[in-house]
Amino acid sequence: MTEASIAIAASGREWALGLHRFVADHGGARVRVRVMHPEQAVDESYDVLVIDDITSFLSARLVQQVQQKDRKVLGIFEEPAGEQRLRKLGVNAVMRADAEPEAFVATIVNLAAQRNVDEEFAELIADLHEGEPEADAPTTARFVAVAGAGGGVGATEVAITLAADLRRRGTRVCLVDADDVAPAIAQRLDLPLHPNIRTAMDHLHHGSGSVSHALHRQYSGFTVLPGLPNVRDWGEIRSGDAIDVITELSVVNDVVLVNISSLVEQTQGDARGEGRFGVARLVLGAADAVVLVAGPTPMAVGRVIEWLADTQRLISAKPLHVVVNRFDDGLFARGEIEQEIEDVIRPTSLTFTPSDPNLAKAAWEGTLAPWSGFSRAIESVTDHLTPARAPRTRRLRMGR
Repeated sequence: MTEASIAIAASGREWALGLHRFVADHGGARVRVRVMHPEQAVDESYDVLVIDDITSFLSARLVQQVQQKDRKVLGIFEEPAGEQRLRKLGVNAVMRADAEPEAFVATIVNLAAQRNVDEEFAELIADLHEGEPEADAPTTARFVAVAGAGGGVGATEVAITLAADLRRRGTRVCLVDADDVAPAIAQRLDLPLHPNIRTAMDHLHHGSGSVSHALHRQYSGFTVLPGLPNVRDWGEIRSGDAIDVITELSVVNDVVLVNISSLVEQTQGDARGEGRFGVARLVLGAADAVVLVAGPTPMAVGRVIEWLADTQRLISAKPLHVVVNRFDDGLFARGEIEQEIEDVIRPTSLTFTPSDPNLAKAAWEGTLAPWSGFSRAIESVTDHLTPARAPRTRRLRMGR
């Protein structure tokens, strides 16, 4: 019988190092990978994921994704509240962090024995069926990240107009402000700053109420979860909590649109995980599709390429819809930008939206802008998000 293979989520607690040393010295299991990001937990091959209750990227969605591949999740806790959270997230088993290494290995071996999938055989079958259309593929991206390639490009306005257009089509849609640098959706729509995403996190993890109690309803029918009024508060919460809230919202909505910061580069994280821009990166990693908003200049296209270089590992397999916003130049300029983006980025869709002077007035009044060329162009983005479409594989051609 082969040894159980383990994926250990990065942890500052003593159990992680102790387990690693024990299996290296005594066997019984082997550490296959040290998980630093949620996509590693999904993409790598192993039997059991061992993860702390305080890991920043731990979420119900991640647990489900791992278990869908017939892998098991062992949650580690120190306090009773941590055990309660792990059980609520649906892990396969829990253990105290101060348990003996032998007990860890015994639990891991027992969990690994419950797996049914021969991964080599499964991969062979997958190769045989590569290229065949998936049956019952979802027709709509349920979790869509909306970001700007740089600040001030109008990503918030694009997200709001997308939400309004989806609602007009009869879609139950929630717009979440997860921008941890410059949240602005509540202010833009003249909505109260409280309750907000922090309130929703408290409701979810302390059982003090439903996540839906933190939502505000915009007059056109979609719901809004405002961001934190003070961006410094993001340092006091775990990035994974935002994903938990979004996962909960996706249960009661057809589409959840999540507006995130344009700052997505990888930084050194703290002992809990993801670093300063962890929220944006976790949202991108968990999203079904990405809408990236860019400015209308050659320099802005350069920022798109830089943004994608920072996020390539997170979104390379996802549908990417690029919106060149506030574009008012002629066909020649459009053709130049279009060729550059298509040649280098190869997005799933590319949309040009014109400037709209009515948007400034709408922002002052906290309303939606009237029908215009801008809203008509956003309709085409909605069209791309709603039908089933096979994403195009993107490889940045940095040598051009």
